[in-house]
Amino acid sequence: MRTAMPVALAVSATAMAFALSGCSSEDTPAPPIATPPASSSAAAPSSSAAAPAGDSASADYTKQGTKLKIGEKAVVPFKSQKITGAIGVTVTGIDKGVEADLAPLKLGDRAKGMTPYYIQVKVTNETGSDFSYSSLGLMNGLLADGTDGPHVTVIGKFEKCDRGNSGKAFTTKGASYDSCVLALAPAGTEVKGASYTASTYRDLAPNTDYGKDAVTWQS
Repeated sequence: MRTAMPVALAVSATAMAFALSGCSSEDTPAPPIATPPASSSAAAPSSSAAAPAGDSASADYTKQGTKLKIGEKAVVPFKSQKITGAIGVTVTGIDKGVEADLAPLKLGDRAKGMTPYYIQVKVTNETGSDFSYSSLGLMNGLLADGTDGPHVTVIGKFEKCDRGNSGKAFTTKGASYDSCVLALAPAGTEVKGASYTASTYRDLAPNTDYGKDAVTWQS
């Protein structure tokens, strides 16, 4: 499935504004759009997937292009601080907000007429790799026509949607934490799902053609 290039709006809830555009600790950031500071079928595994480099535990990665339902888990390669392994990504729900929710972010005309959606995600450690203090990235809201909607990365706290991170204890297989991805829907559209793309890590799962197509969730 071809997806449109997402529009990245970088927003800081602290004293600085810069872009990460959805990433783990080693992703290359997307060019920022300068903004002022704010006021405060289940997954189909590949039997031939290779073990991630630098990690002794192997994982059966979910093939790129797999379409999942809300509540189903994708197993994807992950890298943090030069440690590689796999995480499970489960979209557990998508909550619709109202335009007024965005006021604390001071997006101004950039978000005029847009409706925020809060993509709720459960992240699990699938290989027991030391992914402490890492954070989920690479996710976008999926519009009804199958394209990625505008994506907002908030640096700092946004009470309506806490991106969070794995914390200190995310080092054992089965450990989990909850995350939230903020997505926007332009006027007249809705966020109907979510997509996860990891083109920068395609070398971690060469036998699944990882990075070619997004894994997607829809209700």
